[in-house]
Amino acid sequence: MKSKSKRLTSLDFFRGITVAAMIVVNDPGSWEIKYYQLSHAQWEGCTMTDLIFPFFLFIVGVSIVLAFKGALRKGATKKRLIWKSLKRAAIIFLLGIFLNLVPHFNFQELRVPGVLQRIALVYMFCSMIFLFAHRRYLFLWFGSILVGYYIVMMYVPVPGIGPASLDPINNFSAWFDRLILNGYLGSKGQGQYDATGIFTTVPAIASGLAGVLTGELLSDRTKNQNEKLIWIFIFGIFSMGLGWAFSYGFPIIKKLWTSTFVLHTAGIAALCFAMSYWFLDVKNWNKWTKPFLAFGVNALAAYFIAALLGRLTSSPFIGYKGVQISPREWFYNEVLKVLFNGYNASFAYSILNTTLIFMLIWYLYKRNIIIKV
Repeated sequence: MKSKSKRLTSLDFFRGITVAAMIVVNDPGSWEIKYYQLSHAQWEGCTMTDLIFPFFLFIVGVSIVLAFKGALRKGATKKRLIWKSLKRAAIIFLLGIFLNLVPHFNFQELRVPGVLQRIALVYMFCSMIFLFAHRRYLFLWFGSILVGYYIVMMYVPVPGIGPASLDPINNFSAWFDRLILNGYLGSKGQGQYDATGIFTTVPAIASGLAGVLTGELLSDRTKNQNEKLIWIFIFGIFSMGLGWAFSYGFPIIKKLWTSTFVLHTAGIAALCFAMSYWFLDVKNWNKWTKPFLAFGVNALAAYFIAALLGRLTSSPFIGYKGVQISPREWFYNEVLKVLFNGYNASFAYSILNTTLIFMLIWYLYKRNIIIKV
């Protein structure tokens, strides 16, 4: 569809750079040989890669406020908006299921959780909270989710296992996901836990609500641009500091989406967005932003194409030296490793793959085409 409405440049830019970074870290030449900051933390801690997913959920929250407030001013009803948000969430969720099925479409071993599935659920719940909760209670929702999750993870005994624990396998979240999903969990958790599972999606809603709170500040017509920036910076610094301070009692763990992880990453996201807003929408320094705006206005399309391509190129179907290998493996080993060392070859694959996706997205951007669901 053609986009005729004025968009917030900083939000599209921030979304675009986040999606581009997500594509880079999701498709290395080798999963075993990667630079540290291009990998997730093994358990405790937070790398640059760990920031990407919560950044995107933060952006989802900001977008909800701007889109829904604009629609309400034009006469849309809350009932209509909630129906549209449920429909959109369902489509995004099903796209995630489709990606989990590619390329073998083995429904008997279907893994339900995934990145798009979590985005869909966070979008749905944040939409409902924004539409039906009074503005003064948004902070209460945000805090209650984080405190409630902390209490469950730190003090509720794990049935059949013992006292509360943050061990990868013996924590409450892992137990809950094994119970509900009946073993259909991500392979990276060795079938014992899923980093995008059901229970850890609860605190992820708070990551979206951090964006909703920021969107409320951004859309406040009683404040000028400088006041909005100051308040967003204050929120960012306070949230990041609070997450760091309490991490000694409740560690920052992305795979558990701990409350401190939410606070820490939401704070950094707010600060990054505030800088983007100041540069692009206040100072209008945006001549160099078009590549990231291309990703930003078609973020879902960019991610879906990249994920689909990644699954297809990772599937072993090339006969080489008597074994079946994937196109990714062949290109990494036989081309890139000839030119670079292992780490640089793995990074080069990520850059080439992202460049290919960019060429497709740039084509859409130059023709002012925005693919929506």
